[in-house]
Amino acid sequence: MPLITQGFDANRIAQFADELFDLPEAQMAKPRKEGGWSRKQILGHLIDSASVNHQRIIEAQLTGSIYFTGYAHQQWVELQGYQEMDWEEIVTLWCAFNMQLCAIVERIPEEAIDKMHVDHSYHETAFNELSADEPSTLGYLIADYFEHVKYHLAQILAV
Repeated sequence: MPLITQGFDANRIAQFADELFDLPEAQMAKPRKEGGWSRKQILGHLIDSASVNHQRIIEAQLTGSIYFTGYAHQQWVELQGYQEMDWEEIVTLWCAFNMQLCAIVERIPEEAIDKMHVDHSYHETAFNELSADEPSTLGYLIADYFEHVKYHLAQILAV
């Protein structure tokens, strides 16, 4: 398993899913703070992020570019309707998407992960933004994605 996955693999995803399944549905539907997202919406946001990053990881390998456009994450969460969905459905979808991402990352040749690019969009699209002047790699995107997942899972699991 590449180090860039931040310790995420199929077993770790399954462990997280088990923890998430055990959380009470009613509590998952409540906003964490006034005007904020509920835990359902946060996990839904992670599904959207998985979807977007899945495409980015594949496109980077097809095109050789790590320049990506952002996405309207607030609107995605609203339009997907995660708040109205069943918690178990959301967890199942999150788990499946991340299992697939782990499998994809394992298949990426090391030279594709480590190839330096001068032109990237991580100053606009990354969880941990990177200066546009600093060269980067596809590996940065992958590590950044899993760091983003860890951040939000901590929010959800801090019940």
